[in-house]
Amino acid sequence: MSIYTLHHRVRLLDETFCGNGGKYSTGDVLFSDRVKRIVLGKPIAEGGEGSVFVAHSALGSPLVAKLYHPTQRMRWREQKLRLRCSWPIRSPCVAWSREILYDELRRLVGVLMPRVDGVPLGAFAFHAELLTNQFPSWTRYDLTRLCLNLSESVHTLHCNGVVLGDLHPGNVMVSPDGSVCWVDADSFQIEDYPCSVGTERFRAPEIHGNFGGFLRTRSHDAYALSVLLFMTLALGLSPFARQGSGEDMQEAARKGVLPYPFASYKPPPGIYPPDTPGRYVWSYLPRKLRDALGHNLTCVQRRDLRPRAMPGYLARCLQQYLRDMEPGGGRDHPMYRDLLYDRLCPPRSLLVQMIPNICTDCGILFREAPDDVARRLRQSRRPLCRLCIRRRSALNQTSRNSTINH
Repeated sequence: MSIYTLHHRVRLLDETFCGNGGKYSTGDVLFSDRVKRIVLGKPIAEGGEGSVFVAHSALGSPLVAKLYHPTQRMRWREQKLRLRCSWPIRSPCVAWSREILYDELRRLVGVLMPRVDGVPLGAFAFHAELLTNQFPSWTRYDLTRLCLNLSESVHTLHCNGVVLGDLHPGNVMVSPDGSVCWVDADSFQIEDYPCSVGTERFRAPEIHGNFGGFLRTRSHDAYALSVLLFMTLALGLSPFARQGSGEDMQEAARKGVLPYPFASYKPPPGIYPPDTPGRYVWSYLPRKLRDALGHNLTCVQRRDLRPRAMPGYLARCLQQYLRDMEPGGGRDHPMYRDLLYDRLCPPRSLLVQMIPNICTDCGILFREAPDDVARRLRQSRRPLCRLCIRRRSALNQTSRNSTINH
């Protein structure tokens, strides 16, 4: 049996409706399974499974109430919630379910969870301008520390017997200090209760069909985490995006053709990363981290039977990356802490000579070699990063071709 074989030992779910058909709003009163009175506050969000409200109780602790849509209030969900609430997980990295919410006739309505402050990862981390607006002082060091916290949090949940299943940037909240907390945890897989939802971009290539038809594994989480870490480090760039390809992103991921080299793997001829600043981040990463991420993203497609690198190993690689960027480390140079790059990582001998500058077109911080600075000053040109130079060159070429055709 392959290590990537899907296991189908899924509990037979009792889909009998056990809740009422009512809808709730601010000011309505519900009861926890310990007969505590819960008053609903203002609505926070709404999704496919239900709505989230601020919850007020006599305890005064910050809580939220997730109320399921009437069609989602089934017997199996109540059974899964009862099991979840019995698990003593009180880690700060997850908003674990506290108590089940019922109406006055003790019919299932929702679940009570701790309130989490922060910003969803997907709201800021995938674009440089959004990131600098949200956290102006952050550098690549802070972004790497965020990735370390993501890896450690998934590792912690795995150690507690939890498989996230639906691992994506909308499910994790980030604080200004880079700490993370996973939310919407009631959908996570525990024991033989499957995670019945998922996100296509983070779906492992060996997963097909309905998400709820099998039990997912830590290896599936490792794949989704690797995609998330890559996109966070590359500020939103998908690992399978490449130049001049009209191919669907899911199809590119299914084939597992990365446009980045790692270990003994080299991209096929004609496969290049998109011409964006995120394309160069890969060359600045430590070799062990590149090899682990590359292997996790392509091992199934390349029939590599070695297991995926687990979140604990990824966390150790990221921890070493942080140490290298600290004073006295192997990457103790300001260029390694830049959020964006306009070139591949230069050799160390040239790195120490690079001069910082600001691109007058796109505004990113870039670095120039001394010879490039001298040439630019002789030609009386404005400072431009290599990306903007290539973009201007392509626009000029298009303009000349248009003129010739006319």
